[in-house]
Parts: sequence; C-alpha cells; structure tokens
Amino acid sequence: MKKTIFVVALSIAGFIAVWRFEPGPVRNTAAVAQAPPSTSAPAPTTTPSTSDSVNATVTTQGTPESSAYGTVQVQVTFTGARLTAITLLQAPDSGRALTALPRLQEEAMQAQSADIDTVTGATETSESYKTSLQAAIDARGSR
Repeated sequence: MKKTIFVVALSIAGFIAVWRFEPGPVRNTAAVAQAPPSTSAPAPTTTPSTSDSVNATVTTQGTPESSAYGTVQVQVTFTGARLTAITLLQAPDSGRALTALPRLQEEAMQAQSADIDTVTGATETSESYKTSLQAAIDARGSR
C-alpha cells in the first residue's frame, strides 16, 4: 500500500511539472538582414534597377509594421510581374517569429502574393509580415 501511494504521488508531481512547462524562446541561426533603426516610418519606395522594359527588375519596400513582439519590414524584388525575392529588413530577434518568418517567406514566394496563411503561435508577427508584404506589392503596382 505504501508503494502505491508513493507511485501515485510521483505520477501527480510529474503530471503537474509537464502541465506547467513553458518552453523558452526558440533560437534560430538563420541570418536576417537588419536595417538601422529609423526615427520615422518611411513610405514605401520603388527603385527600378533597369530600364522600363517588360522584364525590368524592380525593388520595393513595405511599411514597417509593429506588434507586441517586434517590427517586421520586407523588401520585395520583382522581375517583370513575378515576385523573385523577399528580404527581411526588420524582424523580431526572438520567440516564434524566428521559425514563422521563413515559413511565411516560402508561402509568399509560392503564392506570389500576400494572400497566405498565418503561422499558428505567431499570429501577430504573421499579420505584420503580410501587411508589410502587401504594402511592397502595392508600391510595385502604383508604378
């Protein structure tokens, strides 16, 4: 009987420890290009790198979008009408954003738009990413 009580007590203690476990921040070694901090939010810019031909390469910046977890800003490169590269200019440096941002970039490249799913657990960062990406796409369209 004493062994049963001991086993039940240890099982309960183990269950409580697992139940209350909170994982620490996720560390990712992926390099993220960080722009120097600015005092004011710049407007989206468009910089053509070749002449105005059908296959011209154009680079646009999205607006910096802030959330409780950090600021996200993207730069998008288009060749003709095709989205060819997405670069992070500003990104949170800790938490779930480190794993969410590469997934968001991959989905955006496949979709060729900002109409992508949010990443579970990184909803605010996902929304900031999508808003900045849409601003960069819109800046290309206003050319």
